Amino acid sequence: MSEIVIDYSTLSLSQQVLERQHTHARAISTYLAANADISDATGLLLSAFDPLSRSAVSMAEQAMTALSGLETSLATAVGDTAIDVADNDGQVGTQHTPPYHDLGGPTLPPAGDSAPSDYGSVDSYFWEKGISTGESIGGGIDDARALIDDVGQWGTPSTVTERVDASSFLVPPSAPENFVQDLRWSAGLLLGSIDWVAEKFLGYSVLQRCVYEPLAGDWQGIYRASQAWSHGADALMGISRNHAGLVASTPATWQGLSGASFRGAMTSATGATMGMSAAFEYAAGLVKTISTVCKLACAGIGSALNVIANVLIKKAAEAAVPVVGWAVGAATAYTDINKAVRMVRRIYSLLEMVSTAIADFAEGKTSIMEKLAVLEDLAQGMAANAGATA
Repeated sequence: MSEIVIDYSTLSLSQQVLERQHTHARAISTYLAANADISDATGLLLSAFDPLSRSAVSMAEQAMTALSGLETSLATAVGDTAIDVADNDGQVGTQHTPPYHDLGGPTLPPAGDSAPSDYGSVDSYFWEKGISTGESIGGGIDDARALIDDVGQWGTPSTVTERVDASSFLVPPSAPENFVQDLRWSAGLLLGSIDWVAEKFLGYSVLQRCVYEPLAGDWQGIYRASQAWSHGADALMGISRNHAGLVASTPATWQGLSGASFRGAMTSATGATMGMSAAFEYAAGLVKTISTVCKLACAGIGSALNVIANVLIKKAAEAAVPVVGWAVGAATAYTDINKAVRMVRRIYSLLEMVSTAIADFAEGKTSIMEKLAVLEDLAQGMAANAGATA
């Protein structure tokens, strides 16, 4: 039988770290439910995005429920191990109080790291956004290096701590300029007094068909949702680092089969939470793409509306001059109307680009579903193992 070397403070502190990860997982679930959905989906495009978004958020909530359950099971297992060792017979039966036995011992200090003070702020200029992207990539590299450093220190004495306050990344999402609202406002000023000309020559309102109906709703909510998914991903990476920290800090003071099993479970939890973090970040990128495509589309739509406005102003002026204006208008009617129709078709093409970006978000839901299955398997495995040893 393998020799067991164990420091009870290691068990107590490890249990407290896992309790905090349970709290972080619940916080992520609440945060996404409050911030990753849009508040107003009345427009044609946002009404297509809304059910996809709600479904993805629901899957994420299920994933965080599974993760919080996993953390509770892991904390329970640590408590059971302490009682097993204390009884020295491996038969603890029902000697612990659900959901886990409180081991007492030293109090876990605050996490060693947290989100930067300016985390989540919205950059004002394009080049600042580029810098921010570079910093995000650099932060990911630092996380990877931190994990490598942890591995390099395995087996050396160290104190069990929580490496990162994962919940510190769950800051309220911000929103940049409202480019869709700007377009709606500008289009109203540009075409509001002459849209009747479009209805006469084209048979429909350009404002309604090309701006108000497809682009109604809370488009700033798209950007906020992107930030919410990204912040959730960073919080999950923090949980992952905390699990990895338990792998690195326990070998010297928790040896034997139970210690090896614990570190195996922590390694699995590290991989699962890293995978879910990547899925959340993928979802954030897809939502951000919708926002970016819409911003570019708005610029193109604005240019097309200027051309349409010039055509409509010309036709209105010709209609206001009896005989001569009507004659000139009749001679140029086909060319002018055809130009306006081409611009409307261009606007439709731009709106179709936004619609395609929205449809692509379905891939984000699929990615979350795949990672959810891993978390559920881990949680069920831990629960089954606890039942088998009860």
